Amino acid sequence: MENTLPPKTLHYYLVADRSGSMSDQIEEVRDEINKHLVELASDSKESNTHVRLHLLVFNSQLDWIFTGQSIDQVMPLTPQQYYAKGKTALFDAAGQAIEWASNSCPNQLDPEKEEVVIMIFSDGQENSSRKFNGEQFTQLVERHQDRIGWTIAFSGCDLRGLSQLRNAKWRDDRMLSYSIDEKSAAMRDLAYTVSERTKKRESFYRMAYEKRDVPHDSKKPGDDLDKK
Repeated sequence: MENTLPPKTLHYYLVADRSGSMSDQIEEVRDEINKHLVELASDSKESNTHVRLHLLVFNSQLDWIFTGQSIDQVMPLTPQQYYAKGKTALFDAAGQAIEWASNSCPNQLDPEKEEVVIMIFSDGQENSSRKFNGEQFTQLVERHQDRIGWTIAFSGCDLRGLSQLRNAKWRDDRMLSYSIDEKSAAMRDLAYTVSERTKKRESFYRMAYEKRDVPHDSKKPGDDLDKK
């Protein structure tokens, strides 16, 4: 049956932590990412959505694996590309993804035809960024996260990392917390969110996470962390 939905372009930026603390579940998370890419390719055909994938993996360094390739042309992420080592340059990784997306899509978007989606996953807190300090990162987030047609979301497994993003004025309804042993579950949920909204053609920029209880989250993380 011919797809009669109007075409839509999704500029999808997936930013995935590969720091040393990921070592206990790095293979599981890599498998979840690869499953996600296969399912998203199928969903994009079903919904007549052209997904352009930008995949950034990071620890102390940032490596772009894909930079705008069509989702049906990407190859699986390999152990040589996604491994556990080093520290967590969270501000630099998220900041560079936002900057790249802004350079690619500088004008106002029509969400019915085109959207920018930046999904960031990390199991740790910022500890090694060199380009962005706390103030610079906050300014970047505030300039972009409420633009029409833009979605910038975070799934994390470290309460101090979540608190750092709160300090950076990150929207609370775009942050989702998991316990430290739920890394693969966090990636699986992230993948499900992207796939479902792509398949159903729901506007990402209207998305809001439903809060969930986390076993070790007995109180709201403190907001007194110093900005790097």
